[in-house]
Amino acid sequence: MGDMTIVPRFDINYTGESYGTIFNGSINRIKGYEVMNAQIQLNGRDDRWYLRGYIQNITNNNATTGLYVTDQSSGLFTNIFTLEPRRYGVAAGFKF
Repeated sequence: MGDMTIVPRFDINYTGESYGTIFNGSINRIKGYEVMNAQIQLNGRDDRWYLRGYIQNITNNNATTGLYVTDQSSGLFTNIFTLEPRRYGVAAGFKF
């Protein structure tokens, strides 16, 4: 392809077990989870432009990433945070 280059990339990230409070109780335990992402990028001559295709959270993992328990005045409910769902798309860029 002449002076053009293709750059593939694959990432896997593992976050180990953690806890949602300072008390480290089993009820506040957050299991470890992994996230996988991939992309492929085509770079034009002299890196003047690029075209990239990507996918994030390949396995569509919906693991809990964090939590907190409210105080008694609001009913002691638990809020949780999860991974973003699978996303994919394309991107393009140019240098002037």
